[in-house]
Amino acid sequence: YSEKMYVPETLLIGWFNLSAIVTASSLIFYNMARKGSLKVYPSLAKFIAIGLILISTLYMIFSLGPYYNRMKYLAKACDRVKKCDSEQVEHINTITNIYLLFGGITAIIQLLITYLIIMTV
Repeated sequence: YSEKMYVPETLLIGWFNLSAIVTASSLIFYNMARKGSLKVYPSLAKFIAIGLILISTLYMIFSLGPYYNRMKYLAKACDRVKKCDSEQVEHINTITNIYLLFGGITAIIQLLITYLIIMTV
């Protein structure tokens, strides 16, 4: 069942990548606006940057639910069919929890970045 973990993990990593790209784009835009490379009102730049980071955070959060459901289904199916020993089922659950933790920490950091942007202008 280890090979069946790759599909949910690949989907989740794709959402994580999208979230990272949107966050990075937001921060680059905000920095360019603050440095004067772009002629944008500071409040508009702040609004756009915060909006992009919040959308990125939502991508992250909403990708975790389907991932969790897919992995729990996989662990139950593996256990039910008895093709997996308890160690493999535990490995699936551990990997699931690690990715959920990473996603949660990333979402918290993105919200902290949003807070810092709010406080700077």
